[in-house]
Amino acid sequence: MNIAIITGGETGERNVSIASAKNVASALSSPERGGGMVGAVVSTFVFPEERARFIENALKFDLVIPMIHGKGAEDGSVQQLCESLGLPFIFSPIEAHKIGIDKVLSKEFVVRAGIKTAKRFSRTNAIFPVFVKPRFGGSSVHTARVESSEELEAFLENTTEEMMIEESVSGREFTVGVIEQNSGDPEALPVIEIVLKNKFFDYESKYDADHLASEICPVRIDRILSKQLQDAAVAAHTLIGASHISRSDFIVTDAGEIYFLEINTIPGLTNTSLIPKMLNQANISFPGLLERWCRNTQIS
Repeated sequence: MNIAIITGGETGERNVSIASAKNVASALSSPERGGGMVGAVVSTFVFPEERARFIENALKFDLVIPMIHGKGAEDGSVQQLCESLGLPFIFSPIEAHKIGIDKVLSKEFVVRAGIKTAKRFSRTNAIFPVFVKPRFGGSSVHTARVESSEELEAFLENTTEEMMIEESVSGREFTVGVIEQNSGDPEALPVIEIVLKNKFFDYESKYDADHLASEICPVRIDRILSKQLQDAAVAAHTLIGASHISRSDFIVTDAGEIYFLEINTIPGLTNTSLIPKMLNQANISFPGLLERWCRNTQIS
């Protein structure tokens, strides 16, 4: 099988995307694959620099793995390119990516399952402190907790992105991956608790070695709460129409209320990312999972 990995992008998540792509390429070359992908040839294209080269060589590929976090793939644009070229791709369909990357729209979907979300404010009615974050994007890039209207205005003046303002919900942070294996039914991975060094789970907490948050797995919560978080993650995955994989983030308040933060339809797959840690805890082979997704997508 001839596989193309598309990575890069033009956002603050570019370096994470490239690191994820390298880890995926390494996994596809792992001896753990067990023979099902023997002879597979993997080519990596960094967008936008190598977009033209990818298009020129498109007929050589049997399958594409989109590995751009945020705008560029997690918004469905690379998938649209693949469809126009007649190339199958793994992970979610276009519409699910468009919903998932939009924090406003994705929350409108999850509330249908009775899952709580933080209250949204405008610039004029905010009750501080609040969180300000891009409506589209991930890895908590350009996200901040602000304490006053002056701080809010200063923050908004320094960005050209469409931002959203939300109440600051206090509590413990958790994240839950969802995967689809042979049956195609979504199943939740083990819950991970995020214990922060910074004020919130920002980009540095995820990827900077000096600021990495502690990621506790197995979690120190009761089975009931763990199951509630897993059920919420599966519900989010299903409601937006995701496929193969997703990861949802939550806050649990001291009163035990679960708040949905966001869903990632192409979650980080670097060596320090959460999904590989969840898979390891569940004794699921990452290379084997990738192989099944690739094989099943090509067949379908």
